[in-house]
Amino acid sequence: MTASSRTPLWTVPVAPAAVLEQVSLMQGDVHFSAEPKILVTVLGSCVAVCLWDKVRGAGGMIHFVLPVDLNGERSARYGDVAIDELEAGLSRLGCRVADLQAKVFGGAAVLPFAGGQTVGSNNVQLAVGRMRRDHIRITAQRTGGTSGQQVRFHTGTGEAFVRYIQTNVRGKSRSESADLVDFAL
Repeated sequence: MTASSRTPLWTVPVAPAAVLEQVSLMQGDVHFSAEPKILVTVLGSCVAVCLWDKVRGAGGMIHFVLPVDLNGERSARYGDVAIDELEAGLSRLGCRVADLQAKVFGGAAVLPFAGGQTVGSNNVQLAVGRMRRDHIRITAQRTGGTSGQQVRFHTGTGEAFVRYIQTNVRGKSRSESADLVDFAL
């Protein structure tokens, strides 16, 4: 085939990208899927852990408020419960812990405190500690600071996108520039 007989790349029709279902997670939500979806959440001191199985292309996300359930509520609003639920859900989809990768977001100090540990730092500590305990490699981590975050996670590819949310002097939110976390694994 000669160069002149080939169709130029820019004239080849491109099939429209499939529109993926988008799922918004609120505090205490756990979502996992074997089908590609976009999981979205907004965080302050809360933490989101995204787990992705690189072999099966399945993934999920949690959004938790506090690190540990001390009252026996077994609510996914607590990180220890939520992580257990996400790992169990992915296991039911055929995922193996050895194939999982993690991304951890959030844990900001969004409320003024006088020094010491914050809810956000305690949440991050729990999430990172559990990933280490369960031998799940963390491939991306954007935690701490004083800004909220919007996180978008693709369950089929493991890609994540984070946008930091700043609060201006009048207390209204404004989005800052986007920060690509881990575009292609």
